[in-house]
Amino acid sequence: MHSLVDRNMVETIRTTGNASAALPDRKPLLEKHGLPYDRPAENVIVTGCQILPALPRIIRTLADIFDRKGLSYTFLSKEYCCGNLIYRPAVKARDEAALAECRELSKEFVAGNIDQTKDLGAKRLIIFCSPCYPIYKHAFPEENIVFYPAVLDELMEESIFEGAIDYYAGCYRLHRKFSPVPMDLKSTDRLLGKVRGLDVNRISAPKCCYHPEGLAHMVQNVQTKLMLHICTGCYTQAVKNIPQDQGTEVLMLPEFVKRVMEA
Repeated sequence: MHSLVDRNMVETIRTTGNASAALPDRKPLLEKHGLPYDRPAENVIVTGCQILPALPRIIRTLADIFDRKGLSYTFLSKEYCCGNLIYRPAVKARDEAALAECRELSKEFVAGNIDQTKDLGAKRLIIFCSPCYPIYKHAFPEENIVFYPAVLDELMEESIFEGAIDYYAGCYRLHRKFSPVPMDLKSTDRLLGKVRGLDVNRISAPKCCYHPEGLAHMVQNVQTKLMLHICTGCYTQAVKNIPQDQGTEVLMLPEFVKRVMEA
């Protein structure tokens, strides 16, 4: 194994599915939040190993929309991490041999989830975690794998929601170093286009919001009281760094879609 690849993390993913042994088991979390798992369904939802314990409320909101629209879906009680954290030293060192090994490991991990998907009779994987999406698509281009906004767009009908929002799509620069597959941003554009009365202030991403300049650009360009995100990393940065006295509510896309549907 390449010296830039974390052997311990690789073995932890192989044995637990998680990138870290400190992450909790998925099954109790899924049960706590009433999320179905390991049942036959047409779609399997991949949350990402860190997102379910960190943002269960948003995953529950996504499931609420699917329930409302009658989508057949399930989660996995053991979901293998795509391995994106393993890439970081190789990306920093710009070591192509290490990156190639990381991609092979990702293919191994992702295959574990695809095999479960097929065992459950599912025809499609819905990826919620933004770093997972390009890695999955690159590892298995022949499989039916979609980013979750595409499914929300499928389910979204023409709606009316009067008001203005800030929309920060994100930059995905690091994602492109994991995989050459582009992020699906068009599905969110289509979805927003179905909402009449909505005024969207699109905030560009000249630098990653985890870079001080990128973060400052994102925060300083907020113009409304409702900010929308599709990437959990960008969402977390906004929640942590937009001043509370500014009165801006920060939402992930499922939360916004549910609000529009209930308006």
